[in-house]
Amino acid sequence: MSFIEIKGLRKEFGDVTPLGGVDFTAEKGDVVCLIGPSGTGKSTLIRCINRLETPTSGEIIIDGVNVCEKGVDIPSLRKKVGMVFQSFNLFGHKSIIDNIIMPQTDLLGKPEPEAREEALKQLRRVGLEIKANNMPDELSGGQKQRAAIARALAMHPEIMLFDEPTSALDPTMVSEVKNVIRKLADDGMTMLIVTHEMQLVKDIASKVLYMDEGVIYEQGTPAEIFEKPKREKTRSFVLKITRWSWDCTKCGYDFIGMTASMEEFCRSRFMSRKQLNSCLLVLDEIFTSYIVPAYEDDDFSFELEVSGDNDEIKLILRYTGDTDPFDRKIDPTSQAIIQKKTKAGLSDKPNEKVYEIVL
Repeated sequence: MSFIEIKGLRKEFGDVTPLGGVDFTAEKGDVVCLIGPSGTGKSTLIRCINRLETPTSGEIIIDGVNVCEKGVDIPSLRKKVGMVFQSFNLFGHKSIIDNIIMPQTDLLGKPEPEAREEALKQLRRVGLEIKANNMPDELSGGQKQRAAIARALAMHPEIMLFDEPTSALDPTMVSEVKNVIRKLADDGMTMLIVTHEMQLVKDIASKVLYMDEGVIYEQGTPAEIFEKPKREKTRSFVLKITRWSWDCTKCGYDFIGMTASMEEFCRSRFMSRKQLNSCLLVLDEIFTSYIVPAYEDDDFSFELEVSGDNDEIKLILRYTGDTDPFDRKIDPTSQAIIQKKTKAGLSDKPNEKVYEIVL
């Protein structure tokens, strides 16, 4: 028997069915990452596992015990299954160390000195011992989330559940939380993680569940899901998270909107500042030096493709029209920056030329 078994799990809220029959298994030490569009039941699934939501039907078997059965000891379950929320859920009127001491004394019955020692141990584990006596509002978002992780770890859970642990954080703070989660994976912690951080999924997941419309639409290893997805919705989802695109038609173009959209995509991929600036500078140069002077009611679009490890970034220009914007003679310095990096080709569409710039 697997350590975690989910069988036919359904959850209904009136006419809404966020979980329409979920089945999967996980072994001890597995890191299971749940991905997919918003509103597809991912958070509901892990809240059911911790019995924060009561399933309508189905089974959740953890270490041989069906936690959906009547009379199950929910407090004992929650000692075994730790939960980290996207909104931290720290008590604002208590210090960080007291936030970690309280569940140990209240739920585990530990003496206060022992609970304090454990709290300091877990704060050291997440790099926050120096903030033990601070109040939550004195910490950054990333530090609050690390404190929430330390609080869960102090209960010595066998399973950790994470519900979008980085979604409420500024991009500059995300890496510190991701690093803590990576360390837990290295330590062999069994984890179920709802996340939109695809690089984290690729780095640590032993199994990826792609959810859509309340069911597990496709599951597999990170390589299977991201490199060779078998089903159409999974392929479409993977494409959206690895490619940015912007269409400019003969009706006009919005350069400010385009650059803002590209910058948002680059930040969502957690590119370095150097990579982001490179993308924006090249887009600006292509647009102002080549496109605008040649623009004559032609259609064109930009795409930005990012490899899984962010080592290679391609900016692709698709231009449909009789003119060739790169035929123009402009400042030689500008040509050296762009044209030496540009590979041109023809597509199967009439009059469409494709230019690929590797950044």
